[in-house]
Amino acid sequence: MKKFWDNLGAREKLYILAGTGIAALILLVQFAILPFWEERERVAKAVDAQEKILKEMNAQLAEHRVLKRDMDTIQRAMAARPANFTLYSFVERKAREAGVRPNVKAINPSRGMSAGSYEEAMADVILEKLTLRQLVQFLYLADSPRDAVRVRKLTVRKSPESPEYLAVTVQLATYQAAAGARPVAGPARQGG
Repeated sequence: MKKFWDNLGAREKLYILAGTGIAALILLVQFAILPFWEERERVAKAVDAQEKILKEMNAQLAEHRVLKRDMDTIQRAMAARPANFTLYSFVERKAREAGVRPNVKAINPSRGMSAGSYEEAMADVILEKLTLRQLVQFLYLADSPRDAVRVRKLTVRKSPESPEYLAVTVQLATYQAAAGARPVAGPARQGG
């Protein structure tokens, strides 16, 4: 090989060195630089995808915390209610307290969705010949976070018989232990 090299002229040696350099450069680009850039792009895309997944997980975690907090609040409210609590009796009591019991035309109980050991209980309360002040007082008393009862839907219109009064349908909702399920005990309350 040495003899072959020595027999070459300067121009031929230059061509061979230039060709070898170009071939080495092509191999370097093909097997070192391009894979590095492709891998870098792949890693960048993977990092972006993982960041997106992490953001979604953080959003779901935040939502889970809110739902857990709400569920804990509902469980505490349910545990604090009397054992014989019913939405129907609650509505009757709040209507009396608000002074609108004579205006109650009907209380129609119904069941909502069920989730695990809990189910949603609802009552459509139909009130007639109410003043705005009476309605506000009833809603104030009936929407009770302490008892885990909330106003879910409200329909107000003028009374057909007496336009100075209102005809109202209020849908109240609460949660209760599902039929056949044992209620989950709330956190222990400390006595004083």
